[in-house]
Formats: sequence, C-alpha cells, structure tokens
Amino acid sequence: MSMYKIADIISDIRPKFPTFEKNAKNYEYSGNEPAQIKISIREDYIRKRAEKNTHLTLGNLESIFLADSFNKKILKYNAIFLHSSAILYKGKAYLFSADSGVGKSTHTKLWIKKFGAENVQIINDDKPIIRFIDNDCYVYGSPFDGGSGINKNIRAKLGGIIFLERAEENSIEVLDKNSIFSRIYKNTIKFSLDDEYAGYMLNTADKLIKENYFYLLKCNMNIESAEICEKFLLTGDSYGKAEKNT
Repeated sequence: MSMYKIADIISDIRPKFPTFEKNAKNYEYSGNEPAQIKISIREDYIRKRAEKNTHLTLGNLESIFLADSFNKKILKYNAIFLHSSAILYKGKAYLFSADSGVGKSTHTKLWIKKFGAENVQIINDDKPIIRFIDNDCYVYGSPFDGGSGINKNIRAKLGGIIFLERAEENSIEVLDKNSIFSRIYKNTIKFSLDDEYAGYMLNTADKLIKENYFYLLKCNMNIESAEICEKFLLTGDSYGKAEKNT
C-alpha cells in the first residue's frame, strides 16, 4: 500500500522500511483520485545518513526524511505544519507550540487530566498540519508524530495557537501580530526551500497570522495553567494574572 490521504491531500508515499507504514495505517487511501504528492527516499541515502545517526533505526530515520519532504510539498496546497502538540476540545483544535524542553506535551496532558480524556483528544503530539480550504482554516492529524505514536486521522477548525514559555506564575495574553511570524518560522519547515516553496510558505504563514488568534501562555506546568488557558481561550476573560491585549 503506497497511497495515503493526509490533510485531504492524496499522497503516493513509498517507504523502504515498515515504520512509516505502521504509523500511517489510518491514513491509507483506496480511492481513484490521482496522487497530488509523490515521495520516495532512496534506501542508499537512508543507510548513508544512518552512519552518523546511530541512535535512530533505519525506519525512524526514513520517517524523518519523509516528513521533511511531505511538509515541503504540502506548502503548494495552502498547508503548513507547526511543531506543536494539537488537541481537539469542544469541537475546535488548539495548538501548543514551544521550544524543545519547555513542555508542550506535558501541558496538553494537563488538559486531559483537568477536563477528562472523554473531552480532550490529542490530534498529533509533534507535527499537526494546518490547511486553508475554501477560506476556512483546519488542523489535521498526520502520521508524522516525532516518534510519540500519538496521532489521529481527524480534522477540526482551528480555535487558536498558543506559544508556551516557562514561568513561576501562570498568565496568558493575546500576542501582538508583529511578533508572531518569528515564532511560526522557528517551528515550521524552512530548510531546502527554493524561491517557489519559500513563497508558498510565506503566503500561508501570512494568511494564518491575519485570520487567526495567537496567544502567549507563561506557565509553571501545574494544572492551574490548563485552567487559566482554557477559560481565557473560550471566554477571553482575565483569570489569575492573565490579561488580554487590545
């Protein structure tokens, strides 16, 4: 099986090792539409790179290369991935993005602990995809989950993107639009982009910034941080030390 439907994009992906096939089983496509994206990584290239990445299996290394190629090619379809942990809550998707080690996965697990696994689903714990379709902005799961094994083949309208920073006290605010691009750029694909694909990336990022809400959550990773964030996202009310910028 080499046909997959990821972010509503028909993809012909031909892995040499079983790791990707296992992760992507829920994305298999058996329809008649032609592939929009075709990806195959040479086995000799994977094995050569494995010599300097001995901590990774051949299958895991191939999955990284497939993710890089896929996340570049989807830029052409008004789509972009964001390094983040995405949850589905009350019918909308919320993405939590942070530098490595800050605790995006830890924070989304606090949502499950506070609001219940029946109310909070993790869509993808590493590389969810954001895509514009008919002027609506959707978040999709993808089989590229950073090795966590946490991904679901679902889509939901984007409710907001939250950038996390560690702090002793919890607070949340709306980010100024002028400060957002650098945060997105740091957490999406930017390597090996020629002028054409760099243009797609910039256009999609610009549309994302103009049409959606972005927040900065300073948090100490106790359960109160999830309470503060949830209330602010759903009501816009100040809570604790949270203040909404105008």
